[in-house]
Amino acid sequence: MRDRPEMLQQHCVRCGARWAGMDRAHCRTCCHTFDDAALFDTHRRSGTCLNGHDLDLVQTKNGIWVRLLESA
Repeated sequence: MRDRPEMLQQHCVRCGARWAGMDRAHCRTCCHTFDDAALFDTHRRSGTCLNGHDLDLVQTKNGIWVRLLESA
């Protein structure tokens, strides 16, 4: 695991969510986890959290919001 930092598991002390991957971004305001920083930025564009469904995103079985094409 040490040689593969993308596999290190992260967690949020506020909500208890857990995820792995260096590109993932977790919002401490709404406690949703996004597949990458671009999705995170999009969900906070207006300065408030937008729901992933409103952005045409889907959640993986682990609760990570991803682009629809990535979930297949």
